[in-house]
Amino acid sequence: MRTILALIAGAIPFLACAEKPADSPAPSRESVEITYLGVAGWKVQAGAHVLLVDPYFSRVPFDENGAPVVPNEAEITKYAPQAAEGILVEHSHWDHLLDVPFIAKRTGATVAGTDSSLNVLRASGVPESQLRVARGGESVDIGPFSVRSFHALHSLIGMPSGDIARGVTLPMAAKGYVPGETLQYMVRVEGHSILFIGSANFIESELQGLRPDVAVVATGLREKIPDYTCRLMRALGQPARVYTNHFDAHDKPLDPKGPNLDADVRESLAQFEREVHTCAPNTKVVVPTYFQPISI
Repeated sequence: MRTILALIAGAIPFLACAEKPADSPAPSRESVEITYLGVAGWKVQAGAHVLLVDPYFSRVPFDENGAPVVPNEAEITKYAPQAAEGILVEHSHWDHLLDVPFIAKRTGATVAGTDSSLNVLRASGVPESQLRVARGGESVDIGPFSVRSFHALHSLIGMPSGDIARGVTLPMAAKGYVPGETLQYMVRVEGHSILFIGSANFIESELQGLRPDVAVVATGLREKIPDYTCRLMRALGQPARVYTNHFDAHDKPLDPKGPNLDADVRESLAQFEREVHTCAPNTKVVVPTYFQPISI
């Protein structure tokens, strides 16, 4: 009996050593970059993999007389990535959705969006196999990107609400691109998390406790939402970095040199940074420049 106990006791240290993983280099991870494309558009790139959010390059003006709007294929071809695995659409206004069907057909990307957004893609001839409906709460994997949608609210701009029906006829006027439901997306890739807020409003309970590494935050017209910035920072746990979003003039031609901002917009962005630092003093606020990748 003593011999057996001695053998067991001698084996225990050996077993503990065997179970402890040997020191080895951490698994390699692809570098992740995000790039501002103007308006509410972004590219997320992990190695060779690309995910787009609200890509919009046509930048057509809103016509009060109701002239139809069509994608500017030359501008899309000039500025849009040649390849993408996925596209996320946050709502169905023309400055978020107009260019998406052309890009989806060119790249074969999977498109996630609301019923209203997908109805426009269907009317544009995008195959059903590329469409993923999102109504808030769904998760979908697109390549290495893990995406979750959240119910949201559109900023208070005084434009018509409503949904775009299945079977809609295109082209249609900008005012026909009613928003449908509004979504926000959390994208996780290579150990990073990025929250995209494409319109200056949110549902606090949807975002409470998310803790993204990076929050991409719409700033235009946030003054219409009580305590917008600090409520958002508190809900997200004061993220390390905030990138401003949807702050440039979406009806002016895209200038690859960067946003040409008037004095009011520059002051609004400066004020946004002051608001963030009031309630999240350690958060870094970045105003991005078109087409300049930012490592995260």
